Order: sequence, then C-alpha cells, then structure tokens
Amino acid sequence: MMFYVLSVALILAGCLVFYKLLLQNETFFPLNRFVLLICLALSFGLPLIPVPQQWSFRKANVEVPAVIDDSKVPAVDVPQPTPTVQPKATISTGNEQQESFFKDISLLKVLFWAYWLGVIVFVVNFLFQLCVLLYRAYSRPVIRDGRFRIVELAGNQAPCSFGNNIFINPEKYDWDTYNQIILHEKIHIQQGHSYDILIAELALVFQWFNPFAWMYRKAMEDNLEFLTDNELLANSDIEPSSYQMSLVKVSAPHFPASLTTNYNQSILKKRLVMMNAKKSNVNSTWKYLFIVPLLLVFVAFLNEPKAYGKNDAQRKTAERFRLIDNEGSWFATIKGDKVNIRFESDEDGKNISNHTFSLADLKNLPRGSEGSFSITRDAGTMNFTGKFENNTGMGSYKFSPNADFTSFLTKEGVSGIREKDNLVFFLINVKRGYVTALKGLGYNQVSKDNLIPLVALNVTPEYIQSLKKAGLSDVSLGELIPLKALDVDADFIKGIKDAGYSKISANKMVTFKSQGIDGAYLKSAKMADAESREADAADKVKSKIEKVSEKVSEKTIGKATQKAARTDEDDELGKLIARKVMRITPEYAKGFTDKGLKVSDEGLLSMKALGVTPEYFESFKTAGLSNLTAEQVTSLKALGVTASDFEEFKKLGFKNITIENVLSAKATGTSPTFVASMKKKGHNYSSIEDYVKMKVLAID
Repeated sequence: MMFYVLSVALILAGCLVFYKLLLQNETFFPLNRFVLLICLALSFGLPLIPVPQQWSFRKANVEVPAVIDDSKVPAVDVPQPTPTVQPKATISTGNEQQESFFKDISLLKVLFWAYWLGVIVFVVNFLFQLCVLLYRAYSRPVIRDGRFRIVELAGNQAPCSFGNNIFINPEKYDWDTYNQIILHEKIHIQQGHSYDILIAELALVFQWFNPFAWMYRKAMEDNLEFLTDNELLANSDIEPSSYQMSLVKVSAPHFPASLTTNYNQSILKKRLVMMNAKKSNVNSTWKYLFIVPLLLVFVAFLNEPKAYGKNDAQRKTAERFRLIDNEGSWFATIKGDKVNIRFESDEDGKNISNHTFSLADLKNLPRGSEGSFSITRDAGTMNFTGKFENNTGMGSYKFSPNADFTSFLTKEGVSGIREKDNLVFFLINVKRGYVTALKGLGYNQVSKDNLIPLVALNVTPEYIQSLKKAGLSDVSLGELIPLKALDVDADFIKGIKDAGYSKISANKMVTFKSQGIDGAYLKSAKMADAESREADAADKVKSKIEKVSEKVSEKTIGKATQKAARTDEDDELGKLIARKVMRITPEYAKGFTDKGLKVSDEGLLSMKALGVTPEYFESFKTAGLSNLTAEQVTSLKALGVTASDFEEFKKLGFKNITIENVLSAKATGTSPTFVASMKKKGHNYSSIEDYVKMKVLAID
C-alpha cells in the first residue's frame, strides 16, 4: 500500500516537472488542461498495472498456479517460502499481551496510520468546504440568468464560481467590471472547470503529504484562469486593457474556498503576462510527446512485472495446496483404481485438503467393519482408522514422519525442514530417487522451497533433460517452476529456434509463453515485414563493420558481425514482444502496406496505441490527402482530425489543402464553423493559415 502511495507521489512529481519545464509557458491552454488531467489520472492508475518482464527493471514475481493432474500427483497446498507454522493458542497474561503490543509497533506501522489519519483529516476538510459552498449557494439571495445562479455575497470577498453558481458582491464593482466578472465566471461554468478543481482536491486528499501535489493543483488552477482569460478576450467585445484593469480592481484580501474557481486567484501578474504573451507556434506541439517516454520510464522502474502461468479464471478456480495437521478426520470415495481422500484437521472443517491415491497403495483396506489401514511413502506413513461401506468410507488419520528420510534430505543439503513439511513431502510423494536424480543433473543445491513445487508440478528428470537438449542448458531449479507451470516444453523451444532465434533463455521462454508468442507467430511476423527488417539489420551490421580499422583481420570482422547480429536479434525480439502485447498482428501491419503506407515498428506501436486503423488512413486518401507519412497519420489521430474535417474545409472553397494546414487548424481550434463565421463577416482569404492567424490573434 505504502509503495503504491509513494509511486503515485513520484509520478505526480515527474509530471509536474515536465509541465513546468516544457508546457507552462505555452499558450495552448485547452491542451495543457487535457494534459494535466490525463497526467493526474495516470499518476494514480499506472502503478496498478502489471507489465511484462521485458518492460520492467524490477524482478518478476512469477505466479505459479497449483493446477496438478491428480492422476499423476496428489493435490496438496504448497506453503509459501520460509513457511511458518501457526502455534496453538496458549494462555497469556496481561503483561505478555502488553509486551507483544509494543513489540509489534514499527516505524512502518506508525507511518501507515499517520498517512491514513491525514487522509481522514483532509476528507473531513473537503466535505466541510463542500457543505459551506452549498449552504452559501442556497441560503443567500439569488439572481437567475438562464442556467447560471448569481449568488449575492456581502463583505470583502473575491468573486468565484462553483458548479453553476457565481458568488459575487455586486455592490463592490461598477457595471463594466461587474459584467466582465460575470462573463469570466460563466466561461468557468460552461467549460466545467469546477470538476477539474474537485479532481485535484480529491487527489490532494490521498497525496496530502506530497508538496508536488499541492503545486500540481496550483498549476491546474493557474492554467484554468489563463484559459478563461483567453476565451473571454477571443470571443467577446471586451477590450484587453479594460479587462486587465478590472483584474486590478477585483484584487481582494479574502479569498474563497479552495473548491472554487475564482476571479482573482492571487496570480494577477501571471495572468497579465500570459494575456500579453506571444501565441505559441503550432510547431512547438512536439513538446507534448515527451510525456510518453517519461511515463514509460516510471512504468519500467515502479510497476510490478508479472508472468502468469494460466489465465485468471483458471487460477481462481484451481485447487490450492492446503497445509493440514498431522492428525484429523478422513472421508474417502473409491472410483475405479483411484481413491479420493478428503482430510479435515479441525472441528470447524476449515483445514480441508483433497488428495487422490492409487487403490493399490492402501494396505489392508477394511470393508464392512472397523479396521486400520495405511499408506507408506518415503516421507513417512499415514495410518487410517475407520471402515468402508461399499465405495465410501470415513474415520480418523495420523501421520508418522520418517526420520531417516528427513536425515537423508538434510545430508543432501535440503535445510530448514519443519515438522509439517514432512506431511507435505508425503502428500506430494517426494522420493529419495528424485532428489538423487536432481543432483545427478548438476543441481547440488536443492532447497525445500524449490523441491515442493518441482514435485507438485511433476517436473521430472526427463522433462529437465528435454529442455537442456532443446537449448536451455543452464536452466536453474527456480526457472524450471514457471517453465513447467506455463507448459513450456522442448517442442515450444524448438519452434522458437526454427523461427530463426538462436539466443534463448528461460526468462525469454517464460515471457514468450505468457504472451502467447510461439514459433508460428514469430515466423508469420518475420514474413510480414522481412524485407524492411533485413535491410535495417544489414545497415546496422555494415555500420558496425565500417567502424573497424581496415587492418583488422577477417576473423575479427566475423566476430563483430556476429555480435551485431546478436544485438539485432535482441532488439527484434523486444519489438516482437511489444507488438504482441499491443496486439499488433501481421494482418494489422499488412493492412497499411496494402494501402501504400510504409510503417516502422515504432510507428506501428504509436498508431496502435492511438487506435489508428488502415481504414482511418484510407479515408484521408479517399478525401484527397495523398502521400501521407506514418508520422502525419499519427499526428492527425492524436489531434482527433477526421477525413470529414478535411471535406468541410474543401466545401468552404479551399484548394490544395495540405496536411500542415489541417493540423494547424485543429491545434488552434480553427474549425470549419469558425472559418464560415469569419467569411460571413467579410474576411475572405484563400489560405487556411490566414484564418489560423485570426484565431490565434483573436481577431473578430
């Protein structure tokens, strides 16, 4: 929990620095508003998303499901690493309880409770401000102006707005100033700026300790004021000098609640500077793209990498290993040559575990009358008392561990064995021969934490040898567990190698399998863009060789070529994994190629992330925009441009419209509707750029 909170704080700080350095002085105020809101949402959402191991610098926490074939191995609960056995309840004195209480207190717990105490305080403050605003809105005199409610205040308070309410003391201002204030606050209400402030306040509730969160909220407030000032001056008859003078008049010492958008905001100087600043050039929009690599860096360092053995539904329904006591009750059912026995080790029936045994393993099975029988394995003997009626039976059990087997494991280096571990060894049927076989394969350090899942997942010596022969010669015991859980076998590895990728490792195989990447997928992907990738690889190898002195030997050149090829293979596999994660199929890439658009791997990732389809590209060709590049198509999609926008401009009489014209118009809000309104007022120009200048300069 605390790691998540700190991750949010770090991402929020990074986004604020990005905004302050690159975007704060840009006059694309609507775009800045969008970026600030998106970054705020991503700060809270990104740390919750697990990412593939290839995208993360953190160590993967591979989730291994306990899905075991009962016909091969009995089901049992695998304890977590370094398991601890819960001691039985004992009678303790008050002094012992008090000592235990203070012993359990740690700095982390203190910080945890301090954080939540702060959250509670800020929640109360948030609700208090909300109640005060609602009380003022519905307890003071009100003037209705369409959807707007003008609430009359008393005293020396700055005008502000919240929801559809405008709070103002009309006695303080002359008519022109009053009218400008009302117009200003109406823009706040029409564009829903109160919701931005509410979102920022809610973020502060959970990031109250983070100074960057407070500065982030202030940045959002400032941008909303810049945006409103710009909209007011661009779409009204108010003179900039008159409006700026009204800002000076409205300056007041008492400011409203922080949940409101208010007229003064104590940033008078900044607002005057931004109103008189030169409008940003559309070419500077490239700065906004830097947020993508910044967020990817945070994801790589902070997000937890995972590789799943099965899908979520299987993992949720799969029977988990349960650790039962050495004594308890049993209930059994005979089906054919198998006996399913349910063990219960407490009166409440909470510690229950079902396991399947071979009927031949049960010695002296009592039928029709009370009796005893047993099952003996290397780890010990399970003694049963009870009887069977037909094919069902019940009674009590007691497990007796084999001390010789425990000594054997200890000699073989399996340390840290606890009393209940022997019962686990019995239920999953750990054999001496299995441990000896592992050592024969070169695994001299067999830990208990590896031994249990290896046996439970039926990782046989034959399976290990098949992986080694397939090319995984240095696979460790820990790596064998996710490989088996994901059903990675020699045929799967052979498929990867046959696709042309010789540099394989256990981690890569786990990543490929978890992402559904097999040899067939790799072959189809290579066929889809083989020519372009081969050309890129040849250029890279050539450039590496050209850097080598002409006097080096042919052998050295050969080594350099091999090294470059290995590097290219890693790069290519990384791209293929990214394409698979983004669900970029060969058909998706071929769709653009068939329509005449050549797209690089990086371009495909960007286009897929933005939802660009071959049909989207084709719509612009149909509309008359030919020779588009992948970068231009991506820019069009990022700004929300459609082919219909292009058609609307053509209907207005523009000829030879370029992609730059459309991008400039969209980025500055120069819509076909705006152009049509300007033409009606007598502004007839042949170039869209002239109307863009009018929009930027706020010429009416």
